[in-house]
Amino acid sequence: MVVAKSMWMTLEESMPKKKMKKNLLYINIMIGTIILSALVTILANQFS
Repeated sequence: MVVAKSMWMTLEESMPKKKMKKNLLYINIMIGTIILSALVTILANQFS
């Protein structure tokens, strides 16, 4: 956890803020889509 946090800090420092926020948005959308599809798959498997 601490290692990841320090990595994010250096990543944010090396990137412009605007680009960083845009990248984080895309990453969150990707992660959200993956989690959502995983949940849908699990639910579909339980009901079938």
